[in-house]
Amino acid sequence: MANIPTATNASSSAEELESLLSTLAALSKVALEMTRHAIDVSDTIPRVIRSQVDAQVRAQVEAAVNDAVDAALAAVNASTVPAFTRSAAPTPAEMDARYPPGNNDHVAHYVVCIGRRPGLYISSQEAEDQVCGVPDMARKKKDNRQEALLYYRAQYALGKTATVNESAPVPAAVSPRAGPSHYTSAVKVSVTIG
Repeated sequence: MANIPTATNASSSAEELESLLSTLAALSKVALEMTRHAIDVSDTIPRVIRSQVDAQVRAQVEAAVNDAVDAALAAVNASTVPAFTRSAAPTPAEMDARYPPGNNDHVAHYVVCIGRRPGLYISSQEAEDQVCGVPDMARKKKDNRQEALLYYRAQYALGKTATVNESAPVPAAVSPRAGPSHYTSAVKVSVTIG
């Protein structure tokens, strides 16, 4: 590029003009490439800044959500729930004696096998009162008294009957559930936004 003419006059040769035009074309390409790089850099800077700001906002939102979840779990664990104890349900013979044949033999019966007071009930609401809120409750509708007693007898033989009693409320974090070895536990939840 050292041999580039700086001015042209009428006596300039065609070779000199061609050389000048090719140099101008090369310089135009370089200028265009530099413009593209400048645009790429100017586009990249806001993206980098935006991603840093997004990461900061994301971290703040995650922290706020985790704090809210922790507070909700602390409130749940601080509350009380009823504890339940189980005892033996009435035997099939006791059930036969408790529900002798009578006027309601041919109406539907609800059998409560695990509940506050296991037995046979004519209304759905009476049966529901015996199992509402009871963990692992067992209630079944049968067509008549005889079927209901047979069903209870079979469940008793399988060990699937129990009287469930509510005791004094205890903190939720240590509340016994359906069985002697089931307890609720505190849970740590972490939320990640991504």
